[in-house]
Parts: sequence; C-alpha cells; structure tokens
Amino acid sequence: MHNQFRRAGLVSALLLALPSHATEIALATTVVTATRTPTQSSDLLSDVTIVDREQIDRLGADTLSDLLGRLPGVQVAGNGGRGATGSLSLRGTNTNHTLVLVDGLRLSSATTGATAIESLPLDQIERIEILRGPASSLYGSDAVGGVIQIFTRAGDGAPAPRASFGAGTYRTRQGSVGYGGQVGDTRFDLQAGWEESDSFSSIRAPKGGLYDMYNPDDDDYRNGNVAARFSHRLNEDLSFGGELLHVDAKKRFDSTNCDDFGFVCTADFDNRQRQRLTAYAAHVDYRVSSFWKTSLRLGQSQDRMSTWRHDPSAAVYEVRQRYDTTQDQLTWQNDFVFSPAHRLTAAAEWRRVRVDSTQVFVHDAQTTRSLMLGYQGRYGNHSLQASARTDDIERMGSHETGSLAYGYHLDDAWTLRAGVGTAFHAPTFNDLYWPLDLVNFYQGNPNLKPERARNRELGVGYERGGTRAGLSFFHNRLRDLLDYVPGSAPTWIGTYGNVHSATLKGASFHFAHRAGVWEYRAALDWLSAKDDASGNTLQRRAPRTGTLELRRRFDAAEVGVQLQGVSQRYNDRNNTQTLAGYGLLNVDAAYRLDRDWTLFARLNNALDKEYTVVRSTMGPFNDYATAERNLFVGVRYAPR
Repeated sequence: MHNQFRRAGLVSALLLALPSHATEIALATTVVTATRTPTQSSDLLSDVTIVDREQIDRLGADTLSDLLGRLPGVQVAGNGGRGATGSLSLRGTNTNHTLVLVDGLRLSSATTGATAIESLPLDQIERIEILRGPASSLYGSDAVGGVIQIFTRAGDGAPAPRASFGAGTYRTRQGSVGYGGQVGDTRFDLQAGWEESDSFSSIRAPKGGLYDMYNPDDDDYRNGNVAARFSHRLNEDLSFGGELLHVDAKKRFDSTNCDDFGFVCTADFDNRQRQRLTAYAAHVDYRVSSFWKTSLRLGQSQDRMSTWRHDPSAAVYEVRQRYDTTQDQLTWQNDFVFSPAHRLTAAAEWRRVRVDSTQVFVHDAQTTRSLMLGYQGRYGNHSLQASARTDDIERMGSHETGSLAYGYHLDDAWTLRAGVGTAFHAPTFNDLYWPLDLVNFYQGNPNLKPERARNRELGVGYERGGTRAGLSFFHNRLRDLLDYVPGSAPTWIGTYGNVHSATLKGASFHFAHRAGVWEYRAALDWLSAKDDASGNTLQRRAPRTGTLELRRRFDAAEVGVQLQGVSQRYNDRNNTQTLAGYGLLNVDAAYRLDRDWTLFARLNNALDKEYTVVRSTMGPFNDYATAERNLFVGVRYAPR
C-alpha cells in the first residue's frame, strides 16, 4: 500500500502543477446529493462525480452498469449478458453498502438490499451524481460506500419532441420518444422507451460436472419503460410537482436447476426473470421567508422481482419465486440561508418498507423514523460542513451517525479538505427473517446488529475554467460485518452473524480539461480492501482501475476514444482463484446531419478482448461471459 500512496503522491504533484489561469470552457456546476441542498461543486468538501445528459450521450456506454463502471471509485461486475444481475462496489464496499436514489426516492429490494441498476434505462436519465464516502449522516442506512442519485429528465426551454433509434450487434434494438419543455411557470417531460436484444449465452463455455451451468443458447433481454415529470410555480414562493418512473424488464439466464433435495440437476433450461421497478412522488416547496424554505415530498417505490426455474424431478414443471418490496417514503426538509456563507438544513423522514414474497417471513414490514441536521459555513478561506442523523428502526433500535469536514481554500481554484464520518447498513429481511430452510440448512437471525463504518479522508481539488481535478485519500474501517455462521449438531442449521471486520483504504484521482476542440479525461484508483482476520483481499475488488479518454470536435462531428483498465483480482474470499486483468478500448463518434438530427455510433471492446469479471464460486467454476467486439449505430432527433 505504501507503493500505491507513493504513486498517488506523484499524481498529486502533477495535479499541483495545473495552471492557475482560466481556459475556454467552464465546468462549474450545482450538486444536490453531497449536502442535500444545491451547492456549487467548487464549494464541496467531498469526493463527487457528476455525469450530465451530454456526457451520457457521448460516453458510448450501452447500459447504466457499463457507464458507472467507467467512473472513479466504482467497480461493477455482471453475471452474463445484457440485463444480468451483478454487483456494484463503491470504494471497495459491498453492493448493499451503496445507497441508490431516483429523484430522491430509495429504489431497492428489502430482501437483498441491492438496487437493480441493470434494469434502469440510460435514455430516461438526465443526470447522475455519485458521492463517494460514508453518507449515513445525510441519508441513513446503506450509504456506507456512498450515494448514487439518478435524476430523470425534467424538461426545459420551449416544448419540443425528441427521439432516438438505433440497432447493433446481438440483434440489439433500442428506441425512445419524448416531449418536454416549459410553458409559462410549468415545466414538464414525458418519455417512453424500449429495448430488445438477443444478447449472448451468460456462461462462456462448458466445464462439465453435475453443476455445470452452461447452456449454449442466447439469453435474450427486453425492457419497456415510461417516465413523466412536471413542476408548476404558483407564485414566487410556492411551487409543486411530481415524478414517475416505471420499468418492466425481462431476461433469460443460465443456471443449474436441481430438485428440492439437490439430487437431480440439469442446466438444459432457460431460467427467466422479470424485474419491475416503479418510483413516483409528489412534492410541494414553499418559501416561508427570505431565509427559510420548506419542502414536503411523499412518494412510493416498488421493486418486484419474479423468477422461474425448472424442477427436473417434475419434468417441465416451473417453480415461481417472487420477492416484492414496497417503500412508502415521506420527507420534510427545511433549508435556512442566514447568509450566502452560512446555511442550515433540518429534515425529518418516515419510511415504511413492506415485503410480499413466496417466502413467508416472520415479519414482513418495518418502519424507520429519522431526524437529520446539516450545516455549511464559510469563514474567509475556511469552510466547514457537518451533519448528524438519528434513525429509529423498528425492532432494531436507534442508530446515530455524523460527519465533519473542513476545507481550506488556497485561492478561488484550489481547495484542501479533510473529513471524518460514520455510516451503517441495516440487515436485510433475508438476513433477519428468512424462514427455517431444511434443504439449505439456513435460518434468518433476528438478533443481528447493523454493519458499521468509520471513515477518514484527505483531499485536494482544483476547479477553474475548463479544468477540474481532484485527489482523495480514504481509510474506511468496517466492523460487525455479516457473514454465514455454519450450524452444529444436531440440526446443523446455520445463520448469519456479525463476525467480521474489514479495512478499505486507497486513493482516487480524476482529471478533466477542455480547451478549444479538445477534451481530456482521466481517472485512476488505488484500492486495498482487506478482511482484518485473514488478511485476504475481498473478492472481486481490483486494486487498480483507471480510464483515459480523449475527444476531438470538428465542424459537424465529434470523435471520442476511451481506454479502460482493470488489474488482476481474486474471485473468491480465500484468494485461490485469480481473475486476470484486462484493458478495453471503446470508440464513439457523432455527426450532425443538420441542426436537429445527429447520427451516432459506438464501438465497444474494439480490440475484441476476451475477459472475465465473474467466475462462479462453486465447481466447476463457470466463467460468466462478457460482450465481444460490438457496434451500435443510431440516429437522434433533438430540436435546438
């Protein structure tokens, strides 16, 4: 790790050599997620990445999972082709240690704790904000590694239609149509989209044996989605609005199917899954006085997942499993602006989670009541940001978290920062209340405690004109981590317990620069993710990842080239299975046919690299397939 920090020090020295004079294009923007209130990115004391609609269109990513995997501090691993379930690790944490919000609403499964990001369509997204580092003091449970907030399209300018259609490798077809804009004091946006792909077999090759999951057929994917958003200002002080997103995704995947006793198994059947995600909310905002603004948001999110598998002991009989999560959410937030340099935020939240499943849980509902207080202050060249929160979780008691960050502004471009913060992740319904399972020798443990984290962080940031850069060092200690505890005689029934701790530390560097017709972006991450007891590296955490992007604009065209690299890592917790490192070359191009029409293309994995990001942890250790060289060509209509 010392070598990694020495390399990070060299990057820091290069960063300190950046110019102190403005270049052509300003990159400053407003961020909401880092403080829960609109804050200029140059004033933040946290590690944040913003991806706007223009970048989404240009990056050439096929899916949200693909796009997130190219960003600093994020590692994504999918189990096969398009729409495949996978893992998302932010700064080395587990998948359910990252809180995902859609327009301010939690959208996740209460049984697994994860968000189905593989089902969220890129065409519906206006903006993504990624906050790296513990943020439970702002948002409560699950924000151990950070927060990813997705904003759907909001509508702006004169009302106009838009459309996008394209096709590519693996018989992939995509399309979306929308209409939005502003009329007087009303903003609105409506959009519908669809996607179809034959994809490819989710298992790369057969390896033989009873539990071989290989099936040579293509595992197709379908996704239909709609979104709506509006807001209306009644007067200078009062406004209201609402949002809706609905996604219906269907896919096939390869998996070994066994009878209830595990004696008869087969892989010659396409397992199927349907994922329906819904999030809708209404809000009202009222300016009580010149320094006090209050807002009330009421919403609901739903994650409905169904799977079908083949039971070989019953020939063609299909067994259906269903896991539905509904979250009712109410937030009352008050923002006090005493002066441009001093702001206070106070919020109260109520959340009711309900589970409806083919599994019969001892408890199928849980209520959380929360209070949060945040402060932002500027004292000359000194900045202070602090937050504290308490979450009272039904049957789990009260849990307090806090954060404190200090920043020193060397000038209007350079900021040095340091911070500490705590976070927690509450056990899922599967962890707590899974019924007695005599086949798998498992039962939930209602006495589990939340997993906890304590993070320390140092950073330096630069933002001026067309240049933005940053370097962050972090040390995050996780304790009371959940893990399976085998049972003993006479029942041999195992359960989950708070039995582990881990240390995550590393450095993250990012750089972006625009000058004339050129744009450059780079990101490098160093990560040490270790289990404290064994000293082993946590599975599928790459110690080094990076991206390098170069873009060039012409009169009516733009071309971009991106190189993505991932180092060697371990597939299993015992560090006996190694996954080789790999590098991917992606190319994208766009050409304006006229003022409103654009022809675009993207070539991913241009060098046709064969690589593996996930290998099964049971014999015969099948490799999940990844996309070969693939091309997508489309046309976009967006009136200017």
